[in-house]
Amino acid sequence: MRKGQFMVYSQGAPKEEHDIINTDDYKLRLKKTWVEATSVWHIQIQSQSIFDNRFEMFLSHEELKAFKDAL
Repeated sequence: MRKGQFMVYSQGAPKEEHDIINTDDYKLRLKKTWVEATSVWHIQIQSQSIFDNRFEMFLSHEELKAFKDAL
């Protein structure tokens, strides 16, 4: 059973994001946006608890597949 997924946001489409964890104590949100100008995915992972953390990366299709396979 899959507990999370990557959502796609592209130009002209409604903004999409996925709440992986959404409890009173902890939130983990993922956003995935295709950047047409550079042909890469902009991935944003935001963690909210006592401290807020944000991690961003820009990945090609192949790099994104390797990242997902590693998870």
